Amino acid sequence: MTESTPQSPFSQAPGRGDEKLVYLWPAEAADMADIVSHIQVYGYRAMAFEDPRGLLAATMETPPNAILVDHAALRELPESLKSLRAELARRHPLACLSDQGDIRTRLDAVRLGCRAYFTRPLDTATLLDALDRLTAQPQAETGRVLIVEDSPALAAFYAAHLGDAGFTCQFVTDPLNTLKALADNPPDLILLDMNMPGASGQEIAKVIRQQDAYLSIPIVFLSAETDMNRQREAMSLGGDEFLQKPIEPAHLISAVKSRVTRYRALRALMVRDSLTGLLNHTTFKERLRAEVARARRQNRPLSVALVDIDHFKQVNDQYGHPVGDRVIKNLSRLLRQRLRGGDLIGRYGGEEFALALPDTPSAAALGVLDDIRESFAAIVQHAGGTVFSKTFSAGLAQMPGFDDAEKLIEAADQALYAAKHGGRNRVELAPPPAGS
Repeated sequence: MTESTPQSPFSQAPGRGDEKLVYLWPAEAADMADIVSHIQVYGYRAMAFEDPRGLLAATMETPPNAILVDHAALRELPESLKSLRAELARRHPLACLSDQGDIRTRLDAVRLGCRAYFTRPLDTATLLDALDRLTAQPQAETGRVLIVEDSPALAAFYAAHLGDAGFTCQFVTDPLNTLKALADNPPDLILLDMNMPGASGQEIAKVIRQQDAYLSIPIVFLSAETDMNRQREAMSLGGDEFLQKPIEPAHLISAVKSRVTRYRALRALMVRDSLTGLLNHTTFKERLRAEVARARRQNRPLSVALVDIDHFKQVNDQYGHPVGDRVIKNLSRLLRQRLRGGDLIGRYGGEEFALALPDTPSAAALGVLDDIRESFAAIVQHAGGTVFSKTFSAGLAQMPGFDDAEKLIEAADQALYAAKHGGRNRVELAPPPAGS
């Protein structure tokens, strides 16, 4: 940092390369020091500034992922610096912290360009949720579409326009190849021509709907058919919408986008835990079986762990279930931050989590879990005006050694039991099975 960008003494030094950068101003405002120490645990690097000119200069030198400002300080800037407010809001996601929660103050913050608003005393979990939203990378892919159309020209036409709208498209011109395409890369929607040689769209739809794995994927029929009775008949066979040829590209994109958005939202509800957003119990076990098969096929290591928050019942009994939920969310966020995108993270039940780390031998997995365990123990948990801390215990098992998903889970569970009885706040590795 240059001399024109003074930092407060509690700014954090750079850490991991994937941390997101958050600027705070002014450094002397209430809660700023606590915010810096809290959010850096979850993959954010915080820097607080005393001078608004220094803040602006820092944004030019190293653009942050978000800026958190005190509303009163922002409002009371001198006339000569008011253009700074607009500049910050135009170039960066701006969040506001205030002592007031009334509608007039909130409206003023909106007019100043703030995208998020927090009142004191600040709930760290709420702040982190907002920072996650403000700093989230845009999804590069809008959705995956499988086009089943016997005309190569039409298939390419649909794919080109949907591709321009951000969709990833695959098309097959022989309807008999539909199942193979579905198995290779399950889509978020199927565009299905009704009239094709070899098999009609209605027949292909019946075949698709006979398989549980594809029951919920939207099917949009394409046809020049104008008879409403035939259209209704096609829809009764498992279709979700009927588009009549010729189709305007804008109409096609709109229909596909609305169906894919709804399908993804419903699928997320089916496979994700509602509190944490992690994989639910059933989905984790399904994904784990697939990872075990891959590890066996490629002769690669796979580590599986069960994590359980220590003495969690005491949190619910002493502070209430909303505080307990916040502790669970804090651990789930920490796991997402510290593990890789290809790792599986599931809420296995209550305060228990399940992890699967592909291509990771047990020694490396043990080091990762110990690092996360220490970080979690250092987090300050809040219950109104009371603060406390929690720990977790974990059990770890590895493949090769345990050769299927059920045995891995069972071995990790026994290691977790050993960690609990060994004093808690520790990670235990399951011994290899007898005779291995």
